[in-house]
Amino acid sequence: MRSLVVSSGVVLWFSLAACVDTTPPAETGSGGSNGSGGAVVIGGSGGDGSAGSVFVGGSGGGGASGSGGSVVAGSGGSAVTDAGASTDSAIGNDGASDGGTGVDQPPTHPLNVTATKTRHTHNFRSKDADPGVTFNDNTEIATVDPSSHTMVGKLILPFGGLGTDNGITGPVGDFLVRRGYHVLGVAAFQNYNVVIGDPAFYGDARRSVFEGKNYTHKNEFATINLTPSDGVAMRVQKALQYLQKLAPEEDWGYFLNADGSVRWSDVAFTGQSHGASNAPRFAKLVRAWRAVSFAGPRDNECNSLNTPSCEGVVTATWLTEPSATPMDRYYGVTGNQDAQHPQHLFAMYKANYVGQPVNVTTGAPYSNSHRIITDAGHAWFCDETTYKALCNYLFDVPPENANGP
Repeated sequence: MRSLVVSSGVVLWFSLAACVDTTPPAETGSGGSNGSGGAVVIGGSGGDGSAGSVFVGGSGGGGASGSGGSVVAGSGGSAVTDAGASTDSAIGNDGASDGGTGVDQPPTHPLNVTATKTRHTHNFRSKDADPGVTFNDNTEIATVDPSSHTMVGKLILPFGGLGTDNGITGPVGDFLVRRGYHVLGVAAFQNYNVVIGDPAFYGDARRSVFEGKNYTHKNEFATINLTPSDGVAMRVQKALQYLQKLAPEEDWGYFLNADGSVRWSDVAFTGQSHGASNAPRFAKLVRAWRAVSFAGPRDNECNSLNTPSCEGVVTATWLTEPSATPMDRYYGVTGNQDAQHPQHLFAMYKANYVGQPVNVTTGAPYSNSHRIITDAGHAWFCDETTYKALCNYLFDVPPENANGP
C-alpha cells in the first residue's frame, strides 16, 4: 500500500440508472460509447432517516433500460444487522430483499476525488481492513485513476472464476478504472463446487459467501463456519472504511452511508465464470446499481438452445426469487462457442433479463437488450479492441470517457 499526494481535482455528477470451471484466457478483440446524463445536486445529506438530498437527474445511459432522469428524495435510516448493531451493518438499509420496490440511497456528499491524475493502487489483506476476519484472509486490491475526463461515482466489484479466492480487478476492472470508475477487488471464497444437483444449494452457497453466514453446510461448507467479517458484504464495507482513512483524496467514502454501511446504490457487481453467477446472486440481496455477467450466469443444467425446453432440469431457485435490484439493471454476455452457452441463455431466460438474445455484431445499443451473445468462448468480454463498445454499453460509460484518458 502507499500514501498518496492530494492535488486539485474535479467534482462531477452523473445520473446513471456461476460457473464452476477453469477460467480460459480472456478474448481480445473496438470502439463505441454509451452516454449518461448529468445531474444537479440540491439539498443536503442524510443517512439517519431524515429528509436528505434531492437529486434531479439527467437522462440515463444508452444501455440502462428504465434509467434516466428521476428524482430521489430523502436519505435512508440506519442499517440494522441481526444483532441490531447499525454501525457494523454491511448490507445497509437499501439492501433489504424488497423485490426492487425500494429507492436508491443518495450519497452523503458530492464526489470529491482530488488525488493526482495517475493510477493509484492499494494492495492489502482482508485482515488489514478488518481484524475480525477468520477465514479466507487473502489479498484485496483497490484502484482509481482520476486521469479520465470525468469521475463517474460508481464502484465496480469484480469476481473471477472457480478458485479465485483473492481480490481481483480483472479485465473489466482494468477497462473501467481508466474511465473514471473506482474498482475494488475483495477476497471472496470461490473454491467450491455448485454442480451438485441441488437447486437450493446454488443460492444458499452464494448467499453464504456474500453475507458471511452459513445458509448451507453441504459440500465444502460442511467444515466452514462463516462470520460476517468473512462475507463479501462486510469486506466491502471494511475495505471502503480502511481506504477512506488511507487515501481520503480518492474518496472511497463516497460509497458509504452516513452510518458507515455500504451505499449499494452506486455499486456494480460483475464477474466471469463462477463470478458471473455471483454478480446477479449478490444483486438479488441488495439494491445495486448494476449486475454484469461475463460467461454467465449459469447455475442450471440446461443443454438446449431452445430455452423453454429446459424447464424441469435442475435449476437454481435463486434465479426466480424476488430481487432487491430492479431487473432492468442486470446484464449477461455469453459466447456461442462456450460449452456452457445453453445454460447461460437459460439462466437469463429464467431470471427474466431485459430483451431477447442479441449478437454483439448488431452493434450498440444492441436493440437495448441485456442478453448479449458473442462469437467466442468462455472469457471476459471486456477490452480495448473487440469489445470496447460492448463494455461501454454494459457499464454506461459517459461518452467523454469512452476511449479512456
